[in-house]
Amino acid sequence: MIIKFPDYSNSIMNVSNSILKYYGVKTKYNGIDVLDEKLKNDYNHIIYILLDGMGTNVVKKLLKKTDGLRRYMRKEITSVFPPTTVAATDAVISGVPPITNGHLGWVQYFPNEDVNMVVFQQRDFYDEDNIIEEDLREKYLSFKRMYQQISEVNKDVNASEIFPSFLEGGAESFAEQVERVLTKVKNNDKSFTYIYWTQPDLYQHQFGVYSDEVKDVLEELNVSFEDLINNIDDDTLVVVIADHGLTDVQPLNLFEYTDILSSLKRLPSLEPRATNFFVKEEKLDSFREMFNRYFENEYLLYSKQEVLDMKLFGDGIQHKMIDSFLGDFIAIAIDKYMFVLNEGKSYKAHHAGLLEDEMMVPLIIYSKK
Repeated sequence: MIIKFPDYSNSIMNVSNSILKYYGVKTKYNGIDVLDEKLKNDYNHIIYILLDGMGTNVVKKLLKKTDGLRRYMRKEITSVFPPTTVAATDAVISGVPPITNGHLGWVQYFPNEDVNMVVFQQRDFYDEDNIIEEDLREKYLSFKRMYQQISEVNKDVNASEIFPSFLEGGAESFAEQVERVLTKVKNNDKSFTYIYWTQPDLYQHQFGVYSDEVKDVLEELNVSFEDLINNIDDDTLVVVIADHGLTDVQPLNLFEYTDILSSLKRLPSLEPRATNFFVKEEKLDSFREMFNRYFENEYLLYSKQEVLDMKLFGDGIQHKMIDSFLGDFIAIAIDKYMFVLNEGKSYKAHHAGLLEDEMMVPLIIYSKK
């Protein structure tokens, strides 16, 4: 299995920075050369699409070379760390890395409230009865989204987002999102639209990376993508990325390792394949040896300082709660296993580790110019 670290000069975050720079938004991060060059053609409309979980592995294996989503792939780029929806999508829509926007993983520990919260769902990961009334994401992790940054600099650009129906006013399908954005570009002189869709991530989790179900949904996404590019004018640019890829996994029940669990101050957080450990003071010296005795072939174990020194979460101004969110050690998957952290649903595929299939995603660019 091939290990791949994020490249913050050739990542999904850099794609966003190319677009932000095009609209005159000040940013200290570089763009992507191939997109910067394309943007020199000047466009009235930019459609920026993120298809959750569509790594280059599934694009290359499950789509034909003539399919639009594969045919117009200009290069492979990396996700951020961890390659997972919370960290990656928020790096995309903020234009800054996880170290700066503070979105590190699916479950983050908030010390003032003493809760391991599912960041996108405002719920306690380990205790369904613990109702979190205050919006902790808004309180601690708010930032300006791309369309807000663009609108502030460009009053003549209609900048907005189109999300799935889990948000009020969202779309029921990717096809509906395509229909909506085509209406928007026809009815505005200038526009920027960010579109997020949940597939093929959902089906990969459920059925496995290369399953028939994933192939079918990819082909459906491709049909909608081709419908989009066939109906735009030459003043429109379409950019498609993914937040991360996935790899097929097998479970490891972390709670069976009682010596590891008894060494912790609190239950683990972040991700099943990028797992965060807050260790008791008296166990700090022995924890690495204990963990590696069980999992050295499946996970790389780093201390918090090692992770920060590596700039694994990116380079930039550190969010004020990074030290609170990060534990003493982080274990990162380099094999096919994932920790089972609670008695939730099982997964056939997952992400957030350091395998190439999780880290590499396509940069798809299309215009008629």
